[in-house]
Amino acid sequence: MALLDSIDRRSFLKALASAGATGALTPQALLAETEKAPAWQNWSGSQSANPANLIFATSEEQLRQLLRDSSGTIRPFGGSHSFSAVVPSDNTLVSLEALAGLRGQDGNVFTYGGGTRLAMASAQANGMGYSFRNEPDINLQSLAGAIATSTHGTGTSLQSLSGQVERLRLILPDGEALNLTRDDGDNFLAACCSIGALGVVSEIGFRHEPAYRLKERTWTLPLQEAMDFVEQEKDNVRHIEFFAFPLGEQAIVKTMEITDDPEDSSEREDSNDLLELVCKVAMRAGWLTPTLQKLVTLFVEDSTYTGPAHKVFANRRTVRFNEMEYTVPAEDGIACLQEVCETIRKQDINVFFPIEFRYVAADDSLLSMYHDRPGASLSIHQYFEQDYQPLFSAVEPILRRYGGRPHWGKLHTLGQRELRDLYPAFDRFQAVRRELDPQGRMLNEHLTTLFGETG
Repeated sequence: MALLDSIDRRSFLKALASAGATGALTPQALLAETEKAPAWQNWSGSQSANPANLIFATSEEQLRQLLRDSSGTIRPFGGSHSFSAVVPSDNTLVSLEALAGLRGQDGNVFTYGGGTRLAMASAQANGMGYSFRNEPDINLQSLAGAIATSTHGTGTSLQSLSGQVERLRLILPDGEALNLTRDDGDNFLAACCSIGALGVVSEIGFRHEPAYRLKERTWTLPLQEAMDFVEQEKDNVRHIEFFAFPLGEQAIVKTMEITDDPEDSSEREDSNDLLELVCKVAMRAGWLTPTLQKLVTLFVEDSTYTGPAHKVFANRRTVRFNEMEYTVPAEDGIACLQEVCETIRKQDINVFFPIEFRYVAADDSLLSMYHDRPGASLSIHQYFEQDYQPLFSAVEPILRRYGGRPHWGKLHTLGQRELRDLYPAFDRFQAVRRELDPQGRMLNEHLTTLFGETG
């Protein structure tokens, strides 16, 4: 999270020391190696599995044969950036890593292997004179995993990655391959955001735009002023978001606009080590967290960053966290955020990571958080070494009360009954799932809770 990139690092650390926060908490002591990972684990380390079969298919034909020959539950995985239990299985895990790269171009539709990382795809597109219409700020996910969870960026007129899909190729659990386009109706609309519950996506065709450049501006405001500014300006800029620090009552605001400026900015300073240090200090000395949040914004300077779109969108994040994200109706976003922030302050919940607030346009993917409804997404983060339950348990009821739909790759506690009420096309998706995977082989324990016949 490039929240600290524009901080005067020396001044911040000096202020941190004067506040009595560091003491024996040296970077060397704080940044110790974590335990060795099991056979599979997600990025934050909160999900893991030791499957009987861990398949790394090197071709689609091999993938199809392996699926035909396997038994039991099948779960695909890509960049492992989901926090919910969408991957773990004791049976078969399928890696998409080798199913990567640009497979073809038809005008502005670029087809990539499902295992292609977003960073690779956006760089390849740029090299050929094109850009994704919008991207999230982490680009290490596989494309198949990104659309499976409706991964998104920000912008009231811009859809998630699922909404940018023109065609895809879906390998069913019995090895059959389906080539799907919008002409295939609900089968296509279900596959564009399927949480991997229909099969394995081996190829995806995305609609691209002519390559463009972006100018990013970052600055700080008191939290309420940031809320007012973003609500007022959300339709006047291409991209707008902010990071709310409830305990410090401050915010970091970011906008991005298309620019003709041909000059690239120098690379952003990598401040992940500083962020890691501050998170550990806040975890061990919670009474300092409000001060730490204020210190961050005091040392953030008004800054700009210009370059090709795919480079401006992306931020390097190595500090791990766990995350809950709900999308509420766009018109209720600020009111919901205000209540969330007030609850964190009243309950004095120790969390240094800010709340990320973004707007996203509506689409028609059956299980997209934005199905037929533009949304405001609230992303709640907790440092990975801290217990996230106090924070998530306090704010989830608020997000639900505002009609929030959970991000499929983020932590939530909802089951099938609640999801059916939140997603108008839930039963349409279920009909497709039963048709394409009648034996429920793509459902692990978590997805059985969401989509199983007894869920």
